[in-house]
Amino acid sequence: MENNEQFNDPTMTTSAETFEPTSNEKAFAILAYFGILWLIGLIKDPEKDSPYVKNHVNNGIILCIAGVASSVICGLLSFIVIGAILAPIVGIALTVFAIIGIVKAAQNQTYKLPLVGDKFTLIK
Repeated sequence: MENNEQFNDPTMTTSAETFEPTSNEKAFAILAYFGILWLIGLIKDPEKDSPYVKNHVNNGIILCIAGVASSVICGLLSFIVIGAILAPIVGIALTVFAIIGIVKAAQNQTYKLPLVGDKFTLIK
């Protein structure tokens, strides 16, 4: 296979595909990383059908669930030192992932979260 043919293969996926979204799609993709605001991109017509918005909404949902789960787990472990150590580490990691997602959305690219992006697809 020649080098230029491999980029035309529809079966190949990349972790950062570039799209030309509308301004609304771009706004909803960016908002998906701010807590529960991913709901806007999930319910707003016609943007909810865009694969670009779906990708970022999926990431926003995963980050939101991870944030709630880490808060509960670290809260339960707070009576021992592990919870106090884990909470800021997980919080910083989730914030970094959200910032990377916002930057990718602003650059019109899709983004898969590290570690879980390939394993969990909540919005298809």
